[in-house]
Amino acid sequence: MPLSNDHLLELMQFNEKLEPYWAHLAIATVVSCNFPELIPKIYITRLLQLQDIHKGKSASEVVHETESILHHHDSLDTVFNDINSEQIKFHSEIKEVILKESALVGIPRAINGLRVLSTTTPKSLLHPDTELDPESPYVSSKVNRKGKTHNLQRGLDHWNKTYGKVSMRIINDLNTFYPDLWQFIIEDVYSDILSYGEILNASVTSLVVICALIPLDVNAQLRGHLRGALNVGWDRDFIDTVRNFSLMISVWCGIRWKSDVVKL
Repeated sequence: MPLSNDHLLELMQFNEKLEPYWAHLAIATVVSCNFPELIPKIYITRLLQLQDIHKGKSASEVVHETESILHHHDSLDTVFNDINSEQIKFHSEIKEVILKESALVGIPRAINGLRVLSTTTPKSLLHPDTELDPESPYVSSKVNRKGKTHNLQRGLDHWNKTYGKVSMRIINDLNTFYPDLWQFIIEDVYSDILSYGEILNASVTSLVVICALIPLDVNAQLRGHLRGALNVGWDRDFIDTVRNFSLMISVWCGIRWKSDVVKL
């Protein structure tokens, strides 16, 4: 499925409250839909929005520039020869988006998403200038999630904050199905990946999870994470906006559901 310029403009202008996150959530959705080939258009557009010389330009002008870069791929490194800290941060966050959703959509789709992302990443962002902020996690290509950052209590705290009053009931269900599943979820998924907040905090992670789950037709799990987004501080209207945003992209990708997608 090609992503038309009209589609891209709709993503960018869907709701002004989504402005900081629209590309993160769009990429989370297309990876889940198994359309990683849509990543470059979204990714480049957001990089341009964050570039100093493009700030203040209209969405249409930015989209036109994206189209030009995609048609002349050799210009990618030239356009983004001089990068800023916002672009470095965004690039690291997108890699983290795809890594975090791998536990939900599957490692093969995450691999495909990261492979496509790497082919459309400017050389300046493959090896960013660490002098921009040498202490920032955004300039490192490898994050130490284990060792000092491995924290089972952190994972449990993240789990409990997400599921609230029903967290123990879900744990008991998982242990009934297969105790090893609960052990894997809490030790490897929640403690090392989902609760890791140095690149994406718990609030943004909750939105990524929603967008990863919507195309999968898993209403029971989606319902829990919609409520989880409430528990980490988002309001109902915003969560509904995120749901509708991801739903729109999923429809573009041809996703069909057995029943209506659950909402709050």
